[in-house]
Amino acid sequence: MDKFTKFLKDNKDVFLLFILSRLLLCAILLITRQSYSDVILLFDAEHYRNIAHIGYTEEYMAACFPVIPIIIRYLGDVGMLIINHVAFLFSLYFFKQILIKLKFKTKVSTILSVVAFSPLLLFTSLEYTESLFFFFTILTFYLFVIEANPLILGIVMGLSVATRNTGSLLFFAIFVGMLMKMYQEKSFAKWIRYIVITYIPATIISLIYPVFLQIRFGNWKLFMDCQYGYWLRMKSDIFKTVLVSLKVVFTDEYQFDGAVDTIVIFKINEALSLLLMGLLIFLIIKEAVRMRRASKVSVESTVAIIYSALFLIALCMTIRDPLYNAPTACYYRYYASLFPIYLWIGRFGEKTVQIFMLLNVLLTVFTASLFCLGVFFF
Repeated sequence: MDKFTKFLKDNKDVFLLFILSRLLLCAILLITRQSYSDVILLFDAEHYRNIAHIGYTEEYMAACFPVIPIIIRYLGDVGMLIINHVAFLFSLYFFKQILIKLKFKTKVSTILSVVAFSPLLLFTSLEYTESLFFFFTILTFYLFVIEANPLILGIVMGLSVATRNTGSLLFFAIFVGMLMKMYQEKSFAKWIRYIVITYIPATIISLIYPVFLQIRFGNWKLFMDCQYGYWLRMKSDIFKTVLVSLKVVFTDEYQFDGAVDTIVIFKINEALSLLLMGLLIFLIIKEAVRMRRASKVSVESTVAIIYSALFLIALCMTIRDPLYNAPTACYYRYYASLFPIYLWIGRFGEKTVQIFMLLNVLLTVFTASLFCLGVFFF
């Protein structure tokens, strides 16, 4: 048996789940009677395409990081879609390798199914950042776990930041993980060299976009500042975010445009955001407790905890103005692209993970159907 045939045989679950996820998307398109060619034009795709064709001509465009527009500019829309589909396929593969490496007890294919049928199913099929961001962060974590070539690790890490700014949070978490390994192994020279070789390319790639913004608009942090104007955001924190979300769900304080259907959709949106926020906090605490009971500090778990905690804090730093729009700090698709959630769901037993998978399918079908129908719900 040649290596390629063996590779296909060993990873048939990855290919099968990928194909089934694409078939579920086809079913959603049939149910909603929408064409794929129309759906890929919706919402944020318009901004990425505009930037690809005319460049960063307006300050509000700075919120869109450059990797997606660059690919569209040089490979076209079809090229971008192909890359996103392939990136998701490889994300499933590398996620499987992480599960094997970290010796998860629950059946690997069951955990993979939670990822495959998550809301990523839709957004990895569009000209959005989810697919490449998920791929780059998964690959970064995998390369760190296996202590791969530091130059390659640095390049991949830098690309994750260039795809979406929250990649910088994993950037920091991995650095802490390397310091922990240096301390545990007492190999100071080895890890200092590893850190330097990793973070030189990672830092250079990460700084390209802020430097461009400084040259183009005179403001290196415009990708953050523009959120307060065009994107109708205001400063917040996790406590204020939860309070405002609860008010949206359980009171009529925020009427938006007064339309009943809009108010209902925003209430559902806030309820989902609160549930996902609660799930993430629960999983972070559960993983920390598990590590404490094991009486052994796991570097990989620590990195995942730091990344997730910073991710949650960063998402709650701003919320949309609740008088004008859904005030949620983070749409459900952002939680879907946070890979530690799937790792920690995998800590549960087989039946519990299967329940998570079924819930994910329901969430995906419901939200993806609304998206395909052009409802602002993401």
